[in-house]
Amino acid sequence: MRGREVEARSGARSGRAGPVRFKPVPHSLGSQDDRSQTPSKPNTRQRPARSRRSSNRAPRQRPSRRNRSADRIDFKQRKRQALDDVATYRVVSVRDLVERRFGGNAFAARKGIDALKNEGLLHEHTVRVKSGKTFRVLFASQKGRRQAWCSRKNDDQRYWCGLAKPSEIRHDATVYRAAHSEIAKLEKAGSSVKRIQLDYEMKSRVSKIAERARAKDGGESAFLAKIEAAKQMNLPTGSDGKVHYPDARIEYEDEQGNPGRVDVEVTSGNYRSKGLQAKLSAGFKLYANGNAAKQRIASALGIREPKRGGGSKSGASRDEELFEL
Repeated sequence: MRGREVEARSGARSGRAGPVRFKPVPHSLGSQDDRSQTPSKPNTRQRPARSRRSSNRAPRQRPSRRNRSADRIDFKQRKRQALDDVATYRVVSVRDLVERRFGGNAFAARKGIDALKNEGLLHEHTVRVKSGKTFRVLFASQKGRRQAWCSRKNDDQRYWCGLAKPSEIRHDATVYRAAHSEIAKLEKAGSSVKRIQLDYEMKSRVSKIAERARAKDGGESAFLAKIEAAKQMNLPTGSDGKVHYPDARIEYEDEQGNPGRVDVEVTSGNYRSKGLQAKLSAGFKLYANGNAAKQRIASALGIREPKRGGGSKSGASRDEELFEL
């Protein structure tokens, strides 16, 4: 056969010829078989010539592995950010922390959370809502609060540990998601967040000023001191002297270095329209905690929502879902 040679099986015990194998043989350029063959048609398809790189252009350099991973956040840094968030907001849902600080990676988040728990910095708690569903929240220990304080970037930032009222855990956990919704908008606009204040801190400051005035000059002086303190802190007050506190205040600086603030309020279905109107007038960013709260608050404020047709009622809804008003 042309181009191949037959190789008989060697070492056969019988005289029969064993199975044959075809072994390819390379063609030599000067062989007689090649000269007798009809010359093949030349390949008319030509590849386009590559443009030569200009001598003035620098050679293209591929980024090294270190440069490609420079924008990635180190796992230890993710843990520090997670601890800082929990100590700043007092209580944070595990699901929200997974999305915010671990990029939605549940495995990495669980590894980081368990490490912080084993170090005695965080505690995990299961919350059961009226519908029977449960979700997990995190809060800092005394040790975790101290460590977050030691690695703080702003001396005015206050950190918290432990749980407040058990009945307000669900509400307090949703404040984190609402605040970070506004923080994402600020960061997209080029602003940088400087401090987060919770209503606990603002109420404490106003209360201390009022009590000092009460101890010195009586109740009327305490009332006036409270109104003045709220005014200095840019907190709205009603005609009856009631101070309206946001759930969280975000202090930031824009690209030009100008200071600003965003007051965030997470509302529920039992809010009264009078209080909502006062907070809207003060510029609060309102978020409704759940679809039922959204509908009730929209109705109280006279906001008409378009009806959604063809929606399926199957599938569980998130109890902690937030809707911006």
